[in-house]
This record gives sequence, C-alpha cells and structure tokens, in this order.
Amino acid sequence: MLAPPLLVSYSSLEDYLSALSPEIRKMYEEEIRALVDSQLPPVVSSRCLSVLFGYSTKFVNALALRNYKYYREFTIRKGNKRRKIQAPRVALKVIQKWFGHHLAETLPVEDYVYGFVSGRSAVDAAAQHCGASWVYSVDIENFFPSTNDDLVVKALKELGYSEKGARLITYLCCYGSYLGQGAPSSPVLSNLVMKPIDIQLKEVADELGITLTRYADDIVLSGRENIPEELSLRVAKIFASTCWKLAAKKEYLAEAKKGQRLKVHGLLVNGEVPRLTKGYRNRIRAYKHLLSTDKVKPEDMRRIIGHIKFAESVENWGA
Repeated sequence: MLAPPLLVSYSSLEDYLSALSPEIRKMYEEEIRALVDSQLPPVVSSRCLSVLFGYSTKFVNALALRNYKYYREFTIRKGNKRRKIQAPRVALKVIQKWFGHHLAETLPVEDYVYGFVSGRSAVDAAAQHCGASWVYSVDIENFFPSTNDDLVVKALKELGYSEKGARLITYLCCYGSYLGQGAPSSPVLSNLVMKPIDIQLKEVADELGITLTRYADDIVLSGRENIPEELSLRVAKIFASTCWKLAAKKEYLAEAKKGQRLKVHGLLVNGEVPRLTKGYRNRIRAYKHLLSTDKVKPEDMRRIIGHIKFAESVENWGA
C-alpha cells in the first residue's frame, strides 16, 4: 500500500481549506497552514481529517475512540518464539500509512539511529562497529508494547502539534494504550519517542569516546580501547526512570582480546566489513538447496527468500 500525498486527494492547500466549512476553517486554518509549511501531516481535528480523507466525522471518531475494533490480531513465528501482531483494517491503515510516511520524510534522525530509517540498514549499523576491540549491546524488552500513548502525545506536542491534534494522532496510531506491532506508523513514532533517550546515550558515548548505534530496540556500543567499567551502569541508569525495561537475558559483551567473536545484529564485526557467521552461511546454503528442489512450504517461502536476500546484502555491502 502506497501512502497518500500530504493533502491526500487535494491538489493544493487552498483547495483543502475551501472544502472546510467557514466556521471550521476559521477555527483551524492557522494551525493547518503551520503544519503543512513544516511538511507535517495536518491533523488538527476529527472533522478536518474526515474532509481530508472523505470519511464521515462519525467514522473518524470511531476509528480513534474504539480503535481496537479496527484491528486484526494474530501471531507469527520469530525464531523459536511467537510474536503477537496487531494489523489495522484498511480504513485505519490508510491513515496510519499516510501519517507515518510523511512524518518519516520530515523527521530529522540522528546519524547513529539506523532502525526504520530509509536508506539505512542493520548491516550499515553493524559496519559502524567493525574493527572494535569490544562490543556491548542491550535490547529493550517488548519495545512497541512498552511505548505508551502518553509518551507519543508528549513527543507530538514537542514536534508542533496541538494537544487536540496530538491526542487524535495517538488514538488513531496506538493500539489501545501502546504502539501496535503491525501499525505502519509505529516505527517512525518509536523513533520520535526515543529521541530523548538517544540523546542521553550519545552523550555517554561521546564522553567515553566510544561508538553508538541504535537499530529499533537494539542498542550497541563499542570501542577500540578498554571497556569503561561504568558503561553498563550508565546505560541502565538512563532507562531506570522510563517505561522501557532492558532485557537482562539479551545483554551481550564480547572482547576480541579474549578470542571472542564480536557480533552486532547477528553479524561478525571483527574485520573491516560485516560478515555472516559460519552457521548462518550454512543455513543459507540449506535454504537455496530447498528452493532448488521445490520442497519449500508456501507459508515458509517469504521468510526463506528474506533470509537469502539479507545474506546477499551482507556479502555485497560496500561493493
């Protein structure tokens, strides 16, 4: 599904404003113009949004206030675990796709943030740590479900939305009180909400003279000197007063001088470029063999091809 243009079906801002009733236009015109001038999706009220998308105001209010009715919930396999997905129905998905796309086009993202950013990948993130003497990484546990609606409202207001506009966006883009796992707007909203945390992590990294990357819920730090003794405590302190918890079982520390493999996002970074592990290369060979024998189950085809393409992107990185 492609995202609609910023003004959806209207060819100009004047056309859109002319479609509003005189009373509503007088009330919201200044706010709408300010958002459009900033290239932000002009979400100011349910009535204005209904005109923009051709929905009834009653329907937009239903999408916002009873959004759980407009999702399909199911689980998918991720490794040995199952992940719960909340997939929005088409009418809601169109709005989320539109908002997420245009926010992502406008939102400035720091150069150490790689997840959900056009033109950046997990391989690019891993490459920043190549040649390091050590790698330390932590994962945020249940990242999207832990990102609550109050944080989304606060971040949107700081971006320039009114209280009313920020709450309407949040109602439309959150699944109940948190970011839904399958909503197309969740990735960019998570980056927006994480901005204060990113800044704090970067301050620590700069102070210690080490490298930082964040790819979605995966935070990686590395360096070429000795590991700072206080590193893990300082990272934990940043998250201690937030809604997010670090996954204790996924904390990772490896040192080259101990003969340990340094891995970032499952890739080896001991050398000059990211490399696949031997185990992953073997898996890719097995997948390619399965494809050649037509023994792949239809439900597994997308996952297997995804793995093969990822492996190719690693092998071709920097070429």
